[in-house]
Amino acid sequence: MSLFASDDDACRALIGVLKEILPEVSFIGGAEEPVYVAPKDGAPAEVHFRSNYPRSLLHELSHYCLAGDRRRGLDDFGFWYTPCGRSEQEQYEFEMVEARPQGLEKAMCEIVGLPFTPSLDDFSGRPPSDSFVAGMHEAYLEMTSNPPPTAKKILLGLNSLIAKAK
Repeated sequence: MSLFASDDDACRALIGVLKEILPEVSFIGGAEEPVYVAPKDGAPAEVHFRSNYPRSLLHELSHYCLAGDRRRGLDDFGFWYTPCGRSEQEQYEFEMVEARPQGLEKAMCEIVGLPFTPSLDDFSGRPPSDSFVAGMHEAYLEMTSNPPPTAKKILLGLNSLIAKAK
């Protein structure tokens, strides 16, 4: 169960703790589509998330946590994006890129009490592939036992936020 009264409250609280952990990044809600804008000319990196959805914020944060320094220097971390209507091969490639960030997102959702469901970004009605589900579960186990450094900082910060809220 979420400790937040609304999505706005959740986003405000999450952004508040993220400012302390990642002062070099601005988190901005209200976007029609999420996007990462790499830092340029002394301006901080920007993570734009969809509307005021805390799940979108956590999803984009997951990508930031898992991107290395090189990819953090590229808009949208250098990812390609193929919109809905993907072929089976394109959807498979999407799922392989998304399994690890969604494993981290699941761990973050668990901490802050937000419901998690995998996002396939595909409205074809196809279920997630077995390899995606397995990869996401493997990533979740990694994130809850031995996360990479930035993910670890975020997970600890979220735990601290929740401890203060209780």
